[in-house]
Amino acid sequence: MKGGYQMKYILAKSAAEALEALLAEEGKARIIAGGSDVMVDMEAGKLAPQTLVDITTADDMKGIRIQDDQLIIGAAVTLTEIARSPLIRQYFPSLCKGAGSVGSLQIRNSATLVGNVVTAQPAADAAMAVAPLDPRFVVLSKDGIRELAMGEMYAGFGKSTLNSTAEVVKEIHIPLPADDEKASFVRLELRKSLSLPMLNVAAMAKVTDGFFQWVRITMGPVGVGPTRAFEAEEWLKGKALTPENMAEAGRLALHNAKPRSNPLRGSKKYREHALPILVRRALEGIAKQMGLLHFDN
Repeated sequence: MKGGYQMKYILAKSAAEALEALLAEEGKARIIAGGSDVMVDMEAGKLAPQTLVDITTADDMKGIRIQDDQLIIGAAVTLTEIARSPLIRQYFPSLCKGAGSVGSLQIRNSATLVGNVVTAQPAADAAMAVAPLDPRFVVLSKDGIRELAMGEMYAGFGKSTLNSTAEVVKEIHIPLPADDEKASFVRLELRKSLSLPMLNVAAMAKVTDGFFQWVRITMGPVGVGPTRAFEAEEWLKGKALTPENMAEAGRLALHNAKPRSNPLRGSKKYREHALPILVRRALEGIAKQMGLLHFDN
């Protein structure tokens, strides 16, 4: 680390123990799981905690399970575990795809889904993939336990609403989908790995007799965190899953998107051109899972 300072390292055995360690350090400690972001920020001098609280041995923050019609993912579960989980693949293959799109295998072997959300990057693939699934984040603090929705996790570009020195995310709860509910994830990248996407889109929908009952569409990086395409979602309610309707939803999604130019990942103009196509493809992914679309384009 820059400056060569020394620090304490605590292996927490539970979420409660991790919170206790944070509070005892009075703002001078940080949680570490994969460390794929924390260690980079420390090396760059953006963070200088006196204590790191490691949650990788916390039993109640590990594992993937079903409980009370909820899929529960521990905060210490790695992206590789998610990408390869038969249980998650059974219910949410789109989340497996998103988790498997992050960085390299080495990064996915240590990085976590919770970390992908808490770092609050607007184009994080795993965060984007989980966003339309209606997740709830179980957060521990000195005031007790509370649950936050996806939109409540973001305070701004790269800013989380969580106080990382005094709060701990224990796990994520995701409602299990009904048979007529499917989700999808698509991304546009310059290359296949080791880079953030130019754009990514995830969607989930309930479809009855070939008609959308409800839809959730999230897009990035076109705003703060995964950005909802509210106008397209509202327009799709009651509409048939036709190529024309899905293309129109893609065009309407631009009304809720504010892409910016990036010298490495595309201009504002290019992103505005490509985003409707990605939204259409995300919806087509749902239609194909429903057996309602049988062509590739």
